[in-house]
Amino acid sequence: MERKPDAIYDEYAIFTFAVPTDDHRWLATSEVQRQGADGIETFQEFGGPCYGDSCEEALQAVMADTRHKIDEVLARPC
Repeated sequence: MERKPDAIYDEYAIFTFAVPTDDHRWLATSEVQRQGADGIETFQEFGGPCYGDSCEEALQAVMADTRHKIDEVLARPC
């Protein structure tokens, strides 16, 4: 089964994950994938953790955090 990304940002596929916490909030993290020279590269726990009072709020926060981190990576190429 192939996963579908929640968003594509530049050359990165973004996958988000959210789980409820014991204090009735939500925690979200993300991983990103991109096509590298040797195939698909996966970067786990790339964004977050981000918390929210709702699942949607946590997912929006981790998506913003992930895009910001991708921007930082693109700004300083190796």
